[in-house]
Amino acid sequence: MHLLVLGATGKTGALAYQYALELGNHVTVLVRKASSVTPHADLTVVEGSAMSEADMNLAFAAAGIPVDAVLQCLNPHRAGDHPWAKFLGPPRLVADSTALAARALRRQGRQPGGHKPRLVAMNALGAGQSRKAAPIITKFLIDYSNIGWTYVDHDAVDAEIESNCGDEIDWTVVFAVALSGGGGGLVGGPSGLKPVNTFAHTDSSANWTITRESCARWMVDVAVGRLGDEFRNRRVIVSN
Repeated sequence: MHLLVLGATGKTGALAYQYALELGNHVTVLVRKASSVTPHADLTVVEGSAMSEADMNLAFAAAGIPVDAVLQCLNPHRAGDHPWAKFLGPPRLVADSTALAARALRRQGRQPGGHKPRLVAMNALGAGQSRKAAPIITKFLIDYSNIGWTYVDHDAVDAEIESNCGDEIDWTVVFAVALSGGGGGLVGGPSGLKPVNTFAHTDSSANWTITRESCARWMVDVAVGRLGDEFRNRRVIVSN
């Protein structure tokens, strides 16, 4: 398959595209600096912004083959790694990039054989329709700390999925609990892979953390169909 990964230089996105390559897929990544990505025979690197429609269209066309699935692994920028660090933006990075990817998939249309393209969008527990399932402490931080600016963007993802996917795209919104592990390395690194548990977006029984490796690998497995259609057109909470 041909996957387009957004956020490929991030801690989770890097693990996602590396795993997709391990499975034998062709991967295109849209990144700000091409030099930040290690070359690979099955990797197409496009330099640009996921918030630019022209750059998104270029990423879809660069490999010369249709895109079967998009993995959106973006996260708004902050001044530091801890989640309450100062929000740096840009505003609506995640929401607008998700919308542009969905529109590009719709323009591309169905694949040979009539298969719908897929969009797997990473989000955060407590955003959108998953707020009721979030722990009280998460809701407090969203409402009264710098985390809230990040969630303004995350909250908008749901609306963009509804507005732009229609019946032409099979989508999955992934509400990840707190991500653990540094990421950016090879799958199976220090944080290791652990079984992924899935829950409805209103279910509050998820554990508090998931390793980045586990989340990245699960998202790729959904995108390439290794998990069948179980998570098609669903909002899913994932944890270990």
